[in-house]
Amino acid sequence: MPQPTTASRYPDAWHAAEEDQEQAFLDDWIRGRICMATLQTCPAQQPAATVVPALITAGSC
Repeated sequence: MPQPTTASRYPDAWHAAEEDQEQAFLDDWIRGRICMATLQTCPAQQPAATVVPALITAGSC
């Protein structure tokens, strides 16, 4: 059954920004950079700027 179409309260750019922010949070969470007690980035585990995740480079030759 088709979903009814309703006008959004927010512009497309807002939705895109929210989605990007959520994706960044989930990426940090899956990599263990989020403190489960506060749901904030753990200060002791700030990622190094030069570290490239293995999944990004795997098979890229």
